[in-house]
Amino acid sequence: MLTQFAERRLEDELDKYDHWANRFEDLPLYFMTFHGQQGIRTVIDTMQHAVYVYDICHVVIDNLQFMMGHEQLSTDRIAAQDYIVGVFRKFATDNNCHVTLVIHPRKEDDDKELQTASIFGSAKASQEADNVLILQDRKLVTGPGKRYLQVSKNRFDGDVGVFPLEFNKSSLTFSTPPKNKTRLKKIKDEAGPVAKKPSSGKKGATPQNSEICSGKAPILDQPDTSKPSK
Repeated sequence: MLTQFAERRLEDELDKYDHWANRFEDLPLYFMTFHGQQGIRTVIDTMQHAVYVYDICHVVIDNLQFMMGHEQLSTDRIAAQDYIVGVFRKFATDNNCHVTLVIHPRKEDDDKELQTASIFGSAKASQEADNVLILQDRKLVTGPGKRYLQVSKNRFDGDVGVFPLEFNKSSLTFSTPPKNKTRLKKIKDEAGPVAKKPSSGKKGATPQNSEICSGKAPILDQPDTSKPSK
């Protein structure tokens, strides 16, 4: 996370390590000391304590499948998942706290995109969530795959869409790639010749076209709009 925060490989710039480490310590960021499978009640109690003591506004749970291992409510994994999702939904509402819940999808064919129905379990997870984000990973035989973030549900205003992602190896981060000039030129050529206006003898700036590229684990969001996240 420190490499991602600094957006550079600190192994190659050890003289700047203390500077970025001190800045990282100043972030209002807290970690639960759990590792592996945990009971849902233990996790909820820890979250409630964090909200009370540190005034936490946003909790990220990664991931749902880990917590399901200790559930003794039923041998039915679908029922156990529905219970956990309902508990997190209630926590978000009662504590006025945003909850992001990561759920790994069920297996799909490589040539198929993930859908909301690809979320493991019943439809309760997507129904309870206010936002559903899906990380798509299209594998290609001829080269690196294409990754993009898909907004498949937006309860706030209904707008959905995709954001193309490009991996930066040096900073270990994903970001929106720069405009592909080659692709823009191809689109311009396919559109056909453009009529030229008579030259006025003056030089001016040529307007540039802009393009929004359309582009795997689902991420379920339960936002709180009453106060900003820390």
